Amino acid sequence: MAAHALAVLAQSREGYPSAYVASSVNTHAVFLRRILGDLVAARLVDAREGRTGGYRLARPADRITLADVYRAVEPGGPLAESPAEPNVRCPIGAGMRRAFAATAEAAEGGMLDALAQQTVADLSRRALRMGRRPRGRAS
Repeated sequence: MAAHALAVLAQSREGYPSAYVASSVNTHAVFLRRILGDLVAARLVDAREGRTGGYRLARPADRITLADVYRAVEPGGPLAESPAEPNVRCPIGAGMRRAFAATAEAAEGGMLDALAQQTVADLSRRALRMGRRPRGRAS
């Protein structure tokens, strides 16, 4: 949803109200404002209050990578450790957290490398192009 919202905002220098962005994402504006708040905190989006308020990108879309977006909304990473405390008297349990952390770190590193290769501008252009494709008829 965060990437979608940023792709919408990339279409306007002045930005849009949250209701407009929420309509594209197809979610409630209140829910979307929580996500936009994370993006504001990460300095990817600027918020303007008042009658003409709304949200706009804090920097050009071609300077915001999808890795930046991911870090803003998923600070804990994709693979969270189990909430259950392993049994430290078990040979497996004693090392599980450290062993899994290495795997999770490697997975996140690969994902961030891939996301760093794409910008919000790339995503926005691709979405516009794919959204204009004629839909095939179902057989």
